[in-house]
Amino acid sequence: MKNDPLDPLVRELSWRRKIGPEAQARLRAWLAVHPEAQGDWEGEAELTEALNELPNVPVASNFTARVLQTVERENQPRRNEPVRSFWRWRWLPRIAVAALVLGGGFHLFEQQRQRHELANSLVAVSEAAPLDPQVFPQVLEDFDTIRALNQTSADQQLLSLLQEKP
Repeated sequence: MKNDPLDPLVRELSWRRKIGPEAQARLRAWLAVHPEAQGDWEGEAELTEALNELPNVPVASNFTARVLQTVERENQPRRNEPVRSFWRWRWLPRIAVAALVLGGGFHLFEQQRQRHELANSLVAVSEAAPLDPQVFPQVLEDFDTIRALNQTSADQQLLSLLQEKP
């Protein structure tokens, strides 16, 4: 009964007033072709009849104006609504406090680790044998040579020759 163009017209007419003999004949012919819609139509007719028996309720004189104002209010774009709902969210302050506590804890942990490394370095330096004042000038003379050894790049030809020899 949902695909027939006759159906919405007949339904709307039955809601407003009794269906005339011509519309009833067309409806009976249509129901004869579509027997599966008979139950739907009977339910619709009973519902319409029950609604028609209800007493008319008095409506306020400004009912239409109030409905239109409500519709207009709902259709207006809501400014600042996401911001307000964001701040009303109860978890935001809790998450912020947790982030501050974790960040502060990590910062303290990192400071403690750096202090521990510094203390270990100082212990290692204090336990090292002191330099003999007579050896110190000799170490400084050889410093440039020692430093140059660390910075020289390997000779590629020499490396290839060494790799070829068994």
